[in-house]
Amino acid sequence: MSDRTASPPDKQPGLATPQVSIILNYERMLAQASDFAVTSSGIQLSPGEARAALCQAGIYPVVLNGKSLPLDLGRTQRLYSKAQRRATRAAYRGCSYPGCSMPAERCEIDHLDAWEKGGRTDIRNAALSCVIHHTARHCGLFHAVMIPQSRPMVLLSPELDPEQKLRINTYFMTPAEAMEAEALADETTELWRAGKLDAEIVAP
Repeated sequence: MSDRTASPPDKQPGLATPQVSIILNYERMLAQASDFAVTSSGIQLSPGEARAALCQAGIYPVVLNGKSLPLDLGRTQRLYSKAQRRATRAAYRGCSYPGCSMPAERCEIDHLDAWEKGGRTDIRNAALSCVIHHTARHCGLFHAVMIPQSRPMVLLSPELDPEQKLRINTYFMTPAEAMEAEALADETTELWRAGKLDAEIVAP
């Protein structure tokens, strides 16, 4: 008779199993770039460290913009699914507010278009925010901006940002990723100001 209470051979009783998300950039990996692997908290890993982690870790593939998982649930359910939460955390890595250092594991997933007003439980309608900035957005202290074919961006108040640029939190990005994100935000801002972009400033 088997012992159903026995611990799995790869785990020790009484010890917590840590969970760390590692985001791999496939294109950068093929190009043999040194910054193709980064943890969800923004720590860059060397190729050797990434390979060592993959030898021991449980692997959760996250394919953004792919078709493997049903990431859009429409009005079928209010709460985001486990797959949606994993994809959103991998995409943001932390709070979406520019400069915020709160990691994804301690953030909340919020409907940009409120569920009670007909909002859908879809990835493009999801924002990741720490408790403070989640509350601040709903108080109207800043606005999320939904961009077609892009992650949502942030518009700060005129008092904090007289330039009124669309912004992305680059805190958890590698230097190369941060430069690309800043360039995208600048380009998106110019298109938005010129009336060439159908951006939606989300109501609190």
